[in-house]
Amino acid sequence: MLKRVLTAVIGIPFVILLMALGNPILGIVGCIVALIGVHEFYQVIEKKYKPITWIGYIVLIVFFVAYEWIMRHFGIFISGTLMILLIAMVVTYPKHNIVDIALTLFAPLYVGLLISFIIMIRGAEYGDFLVWLVFISAWGSDTCAYFTGMLCGKHKLAPVLSPKKTVEGAVGGAIGAAVIAWIYTWMYTQFAYPMMEEKMIFIMGIVFVSAILSQFGDLAASAIKRTLDVKDFGYIFPGHGGVLDRFDSILFVAPFIAITLEFVAGLKMIA
Repeated sequence: MLKRVLTAVIGIPFVILLMALGNPILGIVGCIVALIGVHEFYQVIEKKYKPITWIGYIVLIVFFVAYEWIMRHFGIFISGTLMILLIAMVVTYPKHNIVDIALTLFAPLYVGLLISFIIMIRGAEYGDFLVWLVFISAWGSDTCAYFTGMLCGKHKLAPVLSPKKTVEGAVGGAIGAAVIAWIYTWMYTQFAYPMMEEKMIFIMGIVFVSAILSQFGDLAASAIKRTLDVKDFGYIFPGHGGVLDRFDSILFVAPFIAITLEFVAGLKMIA
């Protein structure tokens, strides 16, 4: 527990600084974090499979370098990537099979594509305000769920995947995150974007649903780890595990918030 607290004390100011700076610094750091996450994923699955890791790393780097163009022409990008991977399978067969190829592509999509939505939100209109909804939904709900579950958790949420998670904790986490979002929005509107106060219910609703989705992100990562028989993806964050262990819930939350803001609130994510 002490390691988790110390890591949070050191990490939170860094995240605050990074979000304040925004792009392009955020994009560079996002790429580095994603590379570490993909490396963690490959290291775990290499115990059973043989992904073509160097292709996965190149795909991830190209994705971040040409991010805006790729997001506008994603069909072209993913089609070209699939063709390259399938050609690589033919050339290297039987060393690499279709499962290896699928996992090679899954890693940069699961980590890189999903985490890139943080960059997308930060670059949008009011992005300096909106990007924090991602962290409130994921990490805020995680903290609230922990204490709620500890105090009154009785019913197991997913006993096979995560025996310590409870239904009460999940509900408490979602409600707690929504309350934090209300406090955050109220405080922010005192200094900037006063119009956001009119969107208070909408913002709390987004965070409430996102907090529920964050549980699925966490459980999805747990399912992958249990399938591959590992406890953590990595050890870069003492007490928290690796990048994927710390960002698993954010990988679900960030895309949902970006999609909701664009198609419901009408904010343009990509110029």
